[in-house]
Amino acid sequence: MLGAIKVMNDSIPLVVNLTVVFVALAAGVRLGYVVAARGTARDVEVMDRHFEGNRRIFERQYELQFEADQKRRAREEMKVSYEALGVWLHTLDRTLDEINAGATTSRKDVRDKARSLLGGRPWEVINPPVDLASAEFYWSSETRKLLRKLKSPYAGFVSRVRLVMDTLEAAENEGIVNVDHESWEYRNQLYSIVNEIKDQVRKDLLID
Repeated sequence: MLGAIKVMNDSIPLVVNLTVVFVALAAGVRLGYVVAARGTARDVEVMDRHFEGNRRIFERQYELQFEADQKRRAREEMKVSYEALGVWLHTLDRTLDEINAGATTSRKDVRDKARSLLGGRPWEVINPPVDLASAEFYWSSETRKLLRKLKSPYAGFVSRVRLVMDTLEAAENEGIVNVDHESWEYRNQLYSIVNEIKDQVRKDLLID
């Protein structure tokens, strides 16, 4: 909406300026004919057709320029929205790694970090933040579909990591390295989906 308002605000001075110039030129031409005042009615008719033809050309040129400006601004805003998504995806990748780390060792500080990241509402980790809500209008349906695809493997990932951390909680030796293949499998699924999203964003940005 902000982009649309900006387009309208930028376009108003352009319309006024071009209209004034065009009307002034047209009036000058017509005045010249009147001053000469030696032409026939047919000459006046030819002049009027010429004037009307120029007016239509001017209007069409303006329409084409207006459409080109709109597309350019929309593309710039889409690029900014995808840049914001890219930053969030990078943060998501790091967060998933830190959560998964809680299932790989009995170190309490690592587990505590993983638990704090999950918090009381773990699903918020894979939901784009509120400040990206307006950016979503520029994302393709394919991109939004892939973002929703994260939910299922993430649910399994969270459940497994929590189970493993609870098990490691009882470990006697601090610093034991644990390899839980199931949590890694979920992590790899999430990593693959994130890469799919990045590939889709690249395709969206390459579309003319």
